[in-house]
Amino acid sequence: MSDDPEQHDDPAPDAADDPRHEPAPFATTVLLTGGSAVAVMGIAALLSHPPGLKFLLFGPIALVAFEVITAEVWWKRWWGALPGAAISLACYFEGRQALADALGDTWAHPVAYVLAWTLFATVFALCSRYPRPLQPSG
Repeated sequence: MSDDPEQHDDPAPDAADDPRHEPAPFATTVLLTGGSAVAVMGIAALLSHPPGLKFLLFGPIALVAFEVITAEVWWKRWWGALPGAAISLACYFEGRQALADALGDTWAHPVAYVLAWTLFATVFALCSRYPRPLQPSG
């Protein structure tokens, strides 16, 4: 064995090896967010009075935040939360009206809620594949 310091030094980490450069895991993010929306609707159905907005938002938002933290998704990949929120809100409000006609008022809210959160997670996960540049191009 040689005590040559060059043999024991680890190479400098490459920027491409940084785990923050990985996008949000698609299937995990979408399935966990959709599943948490189903769980929130299940719990809400068991409550004697309708839950508040904070309760309805906490579960799915907490899971998306958990995925960002555990997968170490870089902040430059979070930009998908904005179009995801806009699209999912439109899906919820417009879809709820359409579903009320098709399924009735009882099922319109839970189905639209789960679809909206699943759509949000899908858009967020897809957008995380395209990081925003630090400087505007052009």
